Amino acid sequence: MDKFNSSSIKIAFNDEETNELNYIEINGNTIRHEIIATPTAPNHPQFSPDGSKLAFSSGAEGILSQSDLYVIDLSSPERQIQKLEAANAAIPRWRITETGDTAILYNDYIGSDQDSIWLLSGTFLVSYSNNTFGVPLKLFNRSYNGGVSTDNALAVTGSSKFLFHYASDDDSVNIDMYNGEQVCNVSISRDSNKIISFLEARGSRGREFTQNMRYHWHQYIFYTDSTGNILKAIKCEDGFVFNGTEWLYVPGYQIGTLISTEGESERLALINYESESYFTIILAPGKQIVHPDLWVGTF
Repeated sequence: MDKFNSSSIKIAFNDEETNELNYIEINGNTIRHEIIATPTAPNHPQFSPDGSKLAFSSGAEGILSQSDLYVIDLSSPERQIQKLEAANAAIPRWRITETGDTAILYNDYIGSDQDSIWLLSGTFLVSYSNNTFGVPLKLFNRSYNGGVSTDNALAVTGSSKFLFHYASDDDSVNIDMYNGEQVCNVSISRDSNKIISFLEARGSRGREFTQNMRYHWHQYIFYTDSTGNILKAIKCEDGFVFNGTEWLYVPGYQIGTLISTEGESERLALINYESESYFTIILAPGKQIVHPDLWVGTF
């Protein structure tokens, strides 16, 4: 609250141990923790820009399965839930369109981008207002699970190759930005800077950039610009690695899970891109935190 000069903070994450949606609301000196009942596993929860809604999907990145997309009305005491009527929808990301309307970006496939099915998939945008979905619009052929820039000029994915697609290029063009090596947790910033973060498996570019030959998978968060040039790498402390890193609406900040070498995912970290640092904001013994998101009120 001090860091963001805000009296209102909201946090959501899936407890992978129980597949329960944990919702934490901080208002002034009041902290409330709620388990919101959901019809399915609440993966990739993400708050709407005004904090009044929470979208999630039943499917998770990199796990090939059927996936449905839901939106919870947090302003409703009953926690009203709406389902998008689509054959497959996963990894929701909210955005404000040029007309000022609220919409959700999603993919209809969450398997590997090396599978032939990926070539038949798509990235979609669907409006959402008055607790009602509009008609989905396909933005790109193929699913870009890392997101799309606010101007729709760049789409990125990392399942499992780090691929960039520029809207100005022929639709068949996808540029591999990481020597064909494995990456995941790709996320493009929610502002106009087009900074892309990702985790990786100790690839050759990562070892060269960090000058570290012995780090663990996911021990660094890497950042590139819109041309794939690596800008920074934030190292996790020994004994832990990062997971589920995602940009916030607050420019320059991310949220992510810290996983211990024993496999415990009990720590939630706030990550500062500018200062190349992070610190733990939640310690939740007994829970397995995955896919966190954090919303900040007026700041």
